[in-house]
Amino acid sequence: MRNLSLATLFSAAAGFILIWVASWALDVETEFRYFTAFWGVFFASTGLIDGITHETTRAVASARDTGVKGSANPWRFASMVAAFVVIAVIAAGFWVMRTLVPMSPGLATSLFVFGLVSYIFQAVLSGILSGANLWDQYAGLVALDSGIRLVLALAAWGLGWGLPAFLMITVAGAVSWLVILGASHSARLNIRVALDVDRPAFLTRVLTAMVASGASAALITGFPTAVSAAFPDNDTAVSIMVGAINNAVMLTRAPVLVPLQRFQSALVVRFVEKRKHVYQALLAPVAAVLGLGAVGFIAAWIVGPWILRAAYKPELFVGGLTLGLLTFASAFMGTLMITGVAVLALERHGWYLAGWVTASVAAFAVLFLAPWGVVQSVVAALFIGPLAGALVHVAGLSRARAVAPASAPGSAP
Repeated sequence: MRNLSLATLFSAAAGFILIWVASWALDVETEFRYFTAFWGVFFASTGLIDGITHETTRAVASARDTGVKGSANPWRFASMVAAFVVIAVIAAGFWVMRTLVPMSPGLATSLFVFGLVSYIFQAVLSGILSGANLWDQYAGLVALDSGIRLVLALAAWGLGWGLPAFLMITVAGAVSWLVILGASHSARLNIRVALDVDRPAFLTRVLTAMVASGASAALITGFPTAVSAAFPDNDTAVSIMVGAINNAVMLTRAPVLVPLQRFQSALVVRFVEKRKHVYQALLAPVAAVLGLGAVGFIAAWIVGPWILRAAYKPELFVGGLTLGLLTFASAFMGTLMITGVAVLALERHGWYLAGWVTASVAAFAVLFLAPWGVVQSVVAALFIGPLAGALVHVAGLSRARAVAPASAPGSAP
C-alpha cells in the first residue's frame, strides 16, 4: 500500500505539471481551450469505463472474502464494450470533435478511439489487481499511466510541438496495462481470477456501475468541457475567462481528487471488508478529505494568486477567493466519491447510480441555467451538485444497513 500512496502522489503531481506545461506550450484563446475540452471529454469517457474497474474490484475482493465463485469473465465483457466504442465513436466522434477541437477533428477522433479501446482493457486489469490485493502492480500501473504523459508533454514543450501532440499525449497513458502484463508474472497469473457473480449479474452490475461512474466523470473530469459548452467562445473575453476558470478548476482539484481517484479501488476493498460497520469505515476518509479541503482553501486563497502570477500566463489569472472556494469544492466532490464507493461496496448499485446522477443533474442545471457569470456559476455548481449527490448516497447507506440481515454477500441489489 505504501507504493500505491507514492504512485498516487506522483500521479497528482504529474497531472498538475502537465496542465502547467500545456498552458505555456499552447495558445490560451484557442489551443489551450481545445486541449482542455479534449482532455475533459476523454477522461470523462474513461471515467465511464472506470465502472468496469469498480465492479471488477468488488467482485474479485468479494470472491476472495466469501469463497463464492461465479462464471463472469470481465475480459469478454471488455471486448464487447471495445467493439461498441469503436462503432459509436466512429459514427459520432468526428461531428463532436468538430465542435470541441475544430483545429484537428479527424486526429482527435482517431486518438479518442485508440485511447478508449486501450483504456477498457486497462480498467479490467486495474480491477483484478486491486481486488486481488496486488497493490505493487497496481501502483506501477498508476505511476506508468501518468509518467508516460508527463515525459511526452515535457518533450512536446521543449520541441515546440502544438495541439496535435498534446491530443496524442492525452491518450498515451492508456497503453500502460500492456507494459504491466508484460513485466509482472503475478499480474499474468491473476488475469483469470474468479469473480463472485455469474455473467448476467456481472453484466447488470457493471453496466450500472459504468452509468454511475460516467455521471461522476462528467462532473469531475468532464466539467471543463461542460463549461466550454455553457459559455460559447463567440466573445474573446468570455473565451479567455473560460480557459482561466477551467485551468483553475483542474489545478485546485488535482491535490484532492487525483489521489482519491486512484485510491477508490482500495476504498472498495475497505468497505467490503467492513460492511457491517460501514459508517465507522466511512468516517475517517470523509474527515480526511474535508480536512484537506479546508487546509487547501486557506492555502489557495493566500498562495494561489502568487503561484498563478509567477507560473502562468497573465490571461489565466484567477483571484484568491475563487481559488480557495474551488479547492474546498473539490473536497465536497471527494466526499461524494467516497460515499459512492461505500454504497457500491454494499452492493446498492441503484443508490450509487442515483447519487451520481443527482449530483450531475444538479451541477449542470446550475451551470447552464443560473443567471450568473462564468465564475459564480462554476463555483455554485461545484458545491451544490456534490452535496445533493452525497445526501442521496447517505440515504442509500441507511437503506442498505436496514436490509442487511436479509441480504447475503453477492446477492442481487
